[in-house]
Amino acid sequence: MAATLPGPVKLRPRLDAKIWGGRRLTEFGLHLPDTQLYGEALLTSPDTVVQNGPWTGRTLAELIASDPVGLLGETGCDLAGADNVFPLLIKLIDASDVLSIQVHPNDDQAPVGSRGKTEAWYVLDAEPGAVLYVGLDDPDAFADIAAASRHGDSIGDQMRVLPVRAGDALFIPAGTIHAIGAGILLYEIQQPSAITYRFDDWGRVDADGQARKLHIEEAIAVSDPQSRPEIRRPVVRRSTDPAQPFITCREFGIEVIGLEPLEGMTFLPEAGVSAITCVSGRVVIAQDGESVPVGLGETVVFLGGHREIAIRSYSASQLLHGWIGPG
Repeated sequence: MAATLPGPVKLRPRLDAKIWGGRRLTEFGLHLPDTQLYGEALLTSPDTVVQNGPWTGRTLAELIASDPVGLLGETGCDLAGADNVFPLLIKLIDASDVLSIQVHPNDDQAPVGSRGKTEAWYVLDAEPGAVLYVGLDDPDAFADIAAASRHGDSIGDQMRVLPVRAGDALFIPAGTIHAIGAGILLYEIQQPSAITYRFDDWGRVDADGQARKLHIEEAIAVSDPQSRPEIRRPVVRRSTDPAQPFITCREFGIEVIGLEPLEGMTFLPEAGVSAITCVSGRVVIAQDGESVPVGLGETVVFLGGHREIAIRSYSASQLLHGWIGPG
């Protein structure tokens, strides 16, 4: 059992190469170790490595396993599931090419012992003309779309297309049919689940000419064709503001924090388990007298109940603050 509650826990992310990835994660301070195309930096996965304090060099999973209830609380443990992972999976995603058209189950639809996947996106950068594919143009045509999909037809031309720019956000409830378009860098916060059912992969094949597996029947079974979320434009929380969440749901809340150079703020977080990711600038974050510098692309997590967080910026900075839902 953990002897004392940790202060801010800084993590080294895991990098995942993807067929649709690129090299732009370097723009967020991440070192790409080789010439592969990297699509995801997993910032709070179980195998992320602690970079400060007495748990340095150990994984986030090992830290939480030392005292799951004490560190996550009852709500955090409920959202984490039986394996007691960190209950928020946060990623940076570099979509150099379009991702597959996919859908995720909710908790009730997920396989026994697994969680569903509700998620949200915050666009960090988007090339001119970049789009997200979210929901169907005609939800009432789902039966015909499903039948065509079973016969091997693409559903790409049935998708609703949303142009996006940096600063846009989108909530993606489980059951929403969606795809991230090419030329987009984004932050994703989600339930800690990897369950993805591919509806369509745009006819893409790998270097060996092999197509990735599709999951047509599973995708049809969990789809909510009426789910057609709209773009949101978050209000940035300033140092004297109360919390400014642009998305709140059963699983999580999220807000954007903006600080001017050498500006500070102190607040009691909305939940006892949360995470802050620096997406521009550089700050120092402290809790219970322990402080850690946090630079571009770096993430700290907070465990062990409601405790005040203090932030001071070195330069103009923007942070994304996510926390577990109300339970």
